[in-house]
Amino acid sequence: MLARAKARAETLALGEKARFEEADATALPFDDGSFDVVVDTFSLCVIEDPSAALREVRRVLRSKGRAVLIEHSKSDVGALGAYQDLTSAPVKRMSKGCVWNQDVESLVRQSGMRVVKTQRALLGLLVVVEAAP
Repeated sequence: MLARAKARAETLALGEKARFEEADATALPFDDGSFDVVVDTFSLCVIEDPSAALREVRRVLRSKGRAVLIEHSKSDVGALGAYQDLTSAPVKRMSKGCVWNQDVESLVRQSGMRVVKTQRALLGLLVVVEAAP
C-alpha cells in the first residue's frame, strides 16, 4: 500500500509535500499536536486495541484538529446489529481479524475525543465519524 501511495504522490508531483511512514497505530512516532487532520479508513476494526490507537490519534492532533474515521460499525438496525453480534467471531477469523460490530462512537468518546458529526450508510454497517480532541 505504501508503494502505491508513493507512486501516486510522484505522479502528482507532490515532492516533499508528502511523506509516508509505516508505524504502530498504538505508538505513533510523531510529536504531540503534530497534525491538523488524521484520517482512518477501515483500520480500527483490525487493530487489536482500537482504544489505544484512538488515544494516539488524540495525542497527535492539534487542539483544533479533526479526526475523520471511516469504519465498520455495529448497525443501528436492530436485527442487523444482532446478526453482527452472532457472526462476529467467524467474521473475525475469516477476514484478517476484522471486528465488524464495534461501536466506533463509543470508542471515540472513551479515547477522550468528542464526536462532532456522525453519518451512517449501508443500513448502519458503515460509519463516518468526525471527532475532535
